[in-house]
Formats: sequence, C-alpha cells, structure tokens
Amino acid sequence: MFRKILFLIYFTFCNYCFSQNQFDKIKLSHSNSIMANSGINITLEPIKIGKHRMKIIVDSKKNHYTRNLSNKEYTAIYRSVLKINPKSLYIISNNKDTLTTNCIDGFSTIMTIFRNNKKETYFVDCLSKMDKYKNERKDFWHATKLIFEAANVKIKELED
Repeated sequence: MFRKILFLIYFTFCNYCFSQNQFDKIKLSHSNSIMANSGINITLEPIKIGKHRMKIIVDSKKNHYTRNLSNKEYTAIYRSVLKINPKSLYIISNNKDTLTTNCIDGFSTIMTIFRNNKKETYFVDCLSKMDKYKNERKDFWHATKLIFEAANVKIKELED
C-alpha cells in the first residue's frame, strides 16, 4: 500500500512538473515599418487545452495556414526560447559593432511568450544573420530561426 501511495505521489509530481514546462502560447511578429504589408505573424499554441501537442499558425499577406508541430520541433523551440536572456537583448552596442548602431529602418521582431498566466515580450530591432555570432542576441536569433523553419517560412535576413 505504501508503494502505491509513493508511486501516486511521484506520478503526480512528475505530471505537474511536465505540465509546467510547456508554454501556453508563443507569438512571433516580424515586420518592417517602411514596407507596407511586410509583416508575418507566427503563433504556436496547443492543439487542445491540456494536451502536449502543439500547432503552428502562419499569417501574412500572402499566406495563412496551420500545421501540427512534431515533438522534436517543439522541444527544440522550447529549449531555445528558455535560453533567451531578456536583459541582454536591450544592449544597444559597445561601439565596436557598426551593423547594430547603423541599422536604419530594419525589420522588427517581437516574440511574446505566454506561460503560467504570465506574458513576456522580447523585442529586437534589425535582427540579421550576423546576430548568431553576438552573445547578446544569438539565443533570440536561434529561437526565431527555429520558429521560422518550423513554419516553413524563409526570411532572407536570417539565412546562413
């Protein structure tokens, strides 16, 4: 009897921990204010409430579609989003990087994460493929790239 109760407590604890490791929703918006209708919105959300399967919704001027994410894709996105350090995203430059300080009218990328009834929003201006080499932005760049790949969207600013 003691083993059954111990197993039940262990199972409940593991189930609780696993359910806390999921995002309720992730929204990614990528747009350029100079170019009309250049924005794309990508949303990752559960297929059904309480389920651990996720779907991805892509909405832009030319496309609107939905597809289910594999566990492998979602796990990669989840882990990369957890690595984002929000304090480092707002560092402007150390005056050694001219790409960051001279970016004019570049794309804006906003990632909003909904988790445990909380909302976190990350904003990066002028995201480019060079950001994968910068300690301040590489985690955000990687998470954004994984979301675009899962959505089957190609963004030339992020291409290798």
